[in-house]
Amino acid sequence: MKEIVVISGKGGTGKTSLTASFAVLVAKVKNEAKEIAEDEFKDYVIVDGSPGVGCPVVSSLSGAKFVVLVTEPSVSGFHDLKRVYELVKKFNIKTGCIINKYDINKKITSEIKEYLIKENIVHISNLPYDEDFTKAMTNGQTIVEYSSGRLKELVTDSWNTILKNVS
Repeated sequence: MKEIVVISGKGGTGKTSLTASFAVLVAKVKNEAKEIAEDEFKDYVIVDGSPGVGCPVVSSLSGAKFVVLVTEPSVSGFHDLKRVYELVKKFNIKTGCIINKYDINKKITSEIKEYLIKENIVHISNLPYDEDFTKAMTNGQTIVEYSSGRLKELVTDSWNTILKNVS
């Protein structure tokens, strides 16, 4: 994922207005996706939210029925999880979490699991570090298309857990 940062050397340049405009574009794309989903009788629209807690993230949360947080067990990953969840809580949206690459740091994975329990966040799954994710992307496929083994099963189980929690 690529992060776009809008900065200025001084105030009053219109930076905040531009950033808010980008958030409006996110909302417009979401609305168009919803219209297409309705026209094609689809049950879900999945939004790939921006990283961080800025205007585009707020826009992506608007109207959501369930939020899936994805984190990695690192100090910065855990910090970012807490930060974004504080924003999500303000919207009172049911939330779940996938711990990606859970096996690279079992100590922090354990701390994240404790946090999920404390905050009443659904623990969707732990996904292991696996180079097949990269191989699938290189082949232009999802892991579900690429893999016939354990990863496919874990991602499928994750999706089923999400569906059970969407109200």
